[in-house]
This record gives sequence, C-alpha cells and structure tokens, in this order.
Amino acid sequence: MNRRNELSEDDRRAEDMHAQAIVIDAACPLVTAKGIVKHLSALKEGGISCAFGTVASIEQARYALGSLGEWYSRARELSSVLTLAMTAADIEAAKREGRLAVVLHFQGGAPLEYDPHFVEVFYRLGVRVIQLTYNERNPLGDGCTERVDGGLSKLGLEVIAEMNRLGMIVDLAHVGYRTSMEAIEACQTPMIVSHANARALHNSPRNILDDLLRSVAEHDGVVGVCAFPAFLTSGAATIEHLIDQIDYLSRLIGPEHVGLGFDFSDETAEDYAYFRYDSSVYPEPPWVYPAGIRGFDETRNATRHLVARGYSDRDILNILGANFLRVFRRVCG
Repeated sequence: MNRRNELSEDDRRAEDMHAQAIVIDAACPLVTAKGIVKHLSALKEGGISCAFGTVASIEQARYALGSLGEWYSRARELSSVLTLAMTAADIEAAKREGRLAVVLHFQGGAPLEYDPHFVEVFYRLGVRVIQLTYNERNPLGDGCTERVDGGLSKLGLEVIAEMNRLGMIVDLAHVGYRTSMEAIEACQTPMIVSHANARALHNSPRNILDDLLRSVAEHDGVVGVCAFPAFLTSGAATIEHLIDQIDYLSRLIGPEHVGLGFDFSDETAEDYAYFRYDSSVYPEPPWVYPAGIRGFDETRNATRHLVARGYSDRDILNILGANFLRVFRRVCG
C-alpha cells in the first residue's frame, strides 16, 4: 500500500507543506566546513533547505579567514548538493535544485577585532549575518551573560552602520538587553534573533524579554525559536515546549516574525571550557535535545505539531522559513 494513503489528513497536509516550504534553520553550529559531510543526510531527511552555518564566534580574524577558506574548498567539492548563499535568490535556487543553501554566519563579532573595515572584507568573502556578541563582552558591546550591560560601543555603532551600508543582517542572539535595544535604535534594516526563546515562558538570561521581542518585530525582524533544552525548561524538554514558544511568540509579535533557529550542538567538555559557558545558564554537556526534535532529521515533526495546533498554511510556511527569507531578501538582496 502507498505510504501516503496510510497517513492521516493532517499528516498529509504537514508532509505537503514541508516539501513545499523553504525550511531555514538560522542557527547551525554543527554546519561547519569540517563537519558538514557528517550532517548532510540528517539535513536532507529533515527537509532543511537553508542552514546558517557558524564560521566563527569568539575567535579572531585569522581563524575566520581560515574557516572561510575551508568553506569555499568544501563548496567546490560538494557543488552538486550544497551552495553558499549570498542572496535570497541563491536560497530559492538551491531549493529548486535540491541543494542545501548555507549562509555564512558569525556567532559573535570577535573576528572583526577593532577594525570596522573588516566588515566589508568579510562581506566580500561571503559572510551575510553577524551576531554582535557571544554571551560575554567584546569590542562591539556586552553579551547576555555579562556581569553588567554597558550597551553598544562606539565601534559597535560603526559596525552596524557598515553592515547597513553593505547589506548584512544584524543578529541579536547572545546579546545583552541594553546592547540589543541600542542596536535596534541604530540599525536601519530589519534585525534577527537567530536563536532564542521568550523569557516569559522560561526565565533564562539567554531568552528575550517581551519588550525587546516587540521591538524586533516592530522593525520587521524575526526571532528563531531555539531547541536548546536549557532555554525551554528546567526539566526534560520535549517538542511541545518548543511549540509552546512558537505559540507564545505568535500571540505576542505575530507569526510573521517567528522562525526556527534550533541550535543543535554536540559540544564536549573541552568545548564547554573553550567557550567559557556560564554554568548557571548552560548546563555541562552532554546536552539532550527535546524528545521529538533531537536533531535535523526530526525537523518535520515541528511542521506536524504546527498543523496539530491549528496554524494556517500561510503561517506555517512563514515560520518554517519564509519569514527569515523575507529579511534576507530585504537586507541582502
């Protein structure tokens, strides 16, 4: 018997929409030049169309340049299944051609060091999204786990102005509250929070207060709901906790401002020490992701749950990726 005939009407609807959608995961630390081959099958199984791949975070410019060089080499080797996306049209073309689009993403502004001219250098090398900080303070501003939140630096203002001029997306994930609000005031284009949840549902410093969420939406930005378990609940996380976050954000800021930024990771104890994670915010690894959405290959379950919760086709397609694509088109072309 045809497998499709065995599915319920809701499951057939979810399957059809997932196949139609441009599915964007806006936070993919596993998607690196070194690691991409290991995860390609899971990305395909989950129907991921576009992944924001982490190039660098707390590292300096030399590291980022090396990582970018590796990406271009890998993209040549895997040209039949992967493309580096610089524009919205690149993401759409990759979907049509059955290839994975990778957006090059800095999870922190450290690679810019103290030179705003580096923004254009990295733009010309293909980077399209820069997260301002990674938890702690850097030359651009303060992160969300810093002892104090002094706001955006003068260099941070210069960097945002350069990003606006060139067409790069400002990302407020891992960024302190005051630094984020000042960045929104300074930025002339829509911003994203690539991966975070609402603090009203789970009180973590990595999650976002309602007024900041509203401000992102008022500037036509998008917030990517995150599957990292400690940002969903203090107990054992399930996919229901993730969908609860989507529900809350959809009510608060509208489903046209909600996306996905799963942040799947497999970091070790050595990685934990390297990134200087605050143990009050990030439990020590191994990290157990929510039941029902433990990796890229289970992404289709999110679509099934959105159908079960009564979301319209349009809202589901927007949440799966069209909202992030809208920002990408408006900012990057």
